[in-house]
This record gives sequence, C-alpha cells and structure tokens, in this order.
Amino acid sequence: MRKIEAIIRSKKLDQVQAELRSMGIGGMSVANIRGFGNQRTPGRDFDEKIKIEIYVDEFQADKVVELIIRTAKTGKVGDGKVIISPIDNIYRIRTGESGPKAV
Repeated sequence: MRKIEAIIRSKKLDQVQAELRSMGIGGMSVANIRGFGNQRTPGRDFDEKIKIEIYVDEFQADKVVELIIRTAKTGKVGDGKVIISPIDNIYRIRTGESGPKAV
C-alpha cells in the first residue's frame, strides 16, 4: 500500500476531488496548510495551500499521482508537490480490519 500526499493550490481542490471520485477513490483527508518553497513571494512569508492524504493499493498509486498532477497543474511557480510513501499496514479502528480492507 501507498500513502500519497499532495500539496496543491486551494483553488484546485474541488477539481482534484471530483477527478479522484470519478476514478473511484472515495476517501481522503484534507487540511489547510501554510508554507513556502524555494521561490518565495516577496512580502509574504507563507502561501496558503491544501494538503491531501490518500491511501491506495500499490497498483493505483501511479494513476492517482498522474491524475493529481494533471488536474492541479497551472504551469506557474507554487503548483505544489506530490509525495508517495510506502505503508506497512493500515487498521480501521472501528472494525479492526487491516490492509486494503481498511482503506
């Protein structure tokens, strides 16, 4: 399994969410964050962004990443990042299920 973290522009969230749903990705966590990259905006310490976390099977990871990049890209500085991390296991607290069933 994989954890996909995407840091994107706030205005792109609805588009990314709709595309993920159309792909069959039903669950994600979303948080408002602030940060800056290598190229800061003069006079501003932090930019407002959205962080999305998604847990998927290995075979879905590349397609999900491609979808996020295609949907969130504007071609301008500050479009964001996508990070993929391996997951050893996931547990659903309510039922005790683990692995892909817990996603």
